[in-house]
Amino acid sequence: MDIYLFSLVLIGFMALYLMLGIYAARHVHTVQDYFLAGRKLGIPSVTLALLATQIGGGMLLGTAQEAYATGLFGLMYNCGMVCGFLLLGLGVAGRLRALNVATTAELFETRYNSPLLKKCASLLSVITLCGILVSQIVGFRALLIGLGVHHELIFLLFWFFVILHTMHGGLQSIITTDIYQVVFILIIFVSILFYCVQAEAIPLIEMLVTAQNTVFAHNSFSRAQVIPTFIMPALFSLIEQDLAQRFFASRTRAVASISALCAGIFLILFSLVPVYFGVKARLLGLSIAQGSSSLMPAIGVLTNDFVLILATCAVIAAICSTADALLCAISSNLVQDFGTGEVGASEQLKESKIVTGIVGIVALLASYVVPKNIIDILIASYAVSVGCLFVPLFVSYYYSNVKRGAAYAGVIGGVISFICSPWIHTAFPKELVPLIVSGISYLVAHLVF
Repeated sequence: MDIYLFSLVLIGFMALYLMLGIYAARHVHTVQDYFLAGRKLGIPSVTLALLATQIGGGMLLGTAQEAYATGLFGLMYNCGMVCGFLLLGLGVAGRLRALNVATTAELFETRYNSPLLKKCASLLSVITLCGILVSQIVGFRALLIGLGVHHELIFLLFWFFVILHTMHGGLQSIITTDIYQVVFILIIFVSILFYCVQAEAIPLIEMLVTAQNTVFAHNSFSRAQVIPTFIMPALFSLIEQDLAQRFFASRTRAVASISALCAGIFLILFSLVPVYFGVKARLLGLSIAQGSSSLMPAIGVLTNDFVLILATCAVIAAICSTADALLCAISSNLVQDFGTGEVGASEQLKESKIVTGIVGIVALLASYVVPKNIIDILIASYAVSVGCLFVPLFVSYYYSNVKRGAAYAGVIGGVISFICSPWIHTAFPKELVPLIVSGISYLVAHLVF
């Protein structure tokens, strides 16, 4: 790819992205506008916003990376997330909206009457979301490597634009840009997939199954990989702050539930795109650079430079749509769960923007020291919140007669077992140990208290 043409396209994309954010930010006057868009979002906006949080670097580049190595098992992460969306659509999302809170961690104060636990839960949620955000940054680096672009300045400028855009407009700005971004992503990648499949001698599903039974016959996941890769995103989606933030911002409970179902259906269908290109790259015998993804090299071989540039813009849009959602969710936790609320509206809004900028810079620095496998980063990040917070949070969704001592036991049991999990040897995946210990601790303490 022509590096100068790519740089020009990227600059144009970032400028458009920033202008959309500035336009949307005109309606942001309070912290509720900044983090919850006034709680007035409808089904189209919430559905596209939910898709935007998931169709990012982890989903596109990470799934293609896994599919290149294991074939159809690359779908495990996406299937887990879709399972979570279906559970959300069947009632959990509506319940979240009915709770009328701003963050999931706030439930530890409203349900368990423990401000301290709220702060602990918020901190654990922030750690998880930061890990997911770092995976998006790693994904963008993988994109550049896959395109043969090794210019650090381009990498840094892009992330500063994303941070600046999110700082300026908050969730209102993010929702506005998400609508355009998701539509653009779907049109570009579905069109490219259709073009490439048309050239195949056999249908898409048959090609994938045949490849799985031949080329990938000895590259399948082990049980220790499948279970956490499927279960962790499924469970995390039920307590995830950046998803919950969309439900909190929904106009009604019905809007939240229907949007989750629609997003889940779209997501599983769209998952075939990165899986196809990951498998195709393996079949073509493409050599993929360390820390890169097979997505862009496969598209480059199967199409032409113009299509590759369009695909690159779509991947950049996908990474942006997830990264800004995560940035907003993290700053929402920090400001609304740790803030005093004693300052005026304008000062609190300014404080929110500053926190968003600091979080973005910290995540950027962290991306230089973490492993480069995107899906591994995601699963490890999910394990923090799922193991320590899932049981007490999910119980609080449906029961008001909950015990503060049980919540303390569940969180502390999960945290201790998570810290010790590297040294624990069990017959089942160690990622599930904190979740099981947390659940047992919660149940025992509930009975005692």
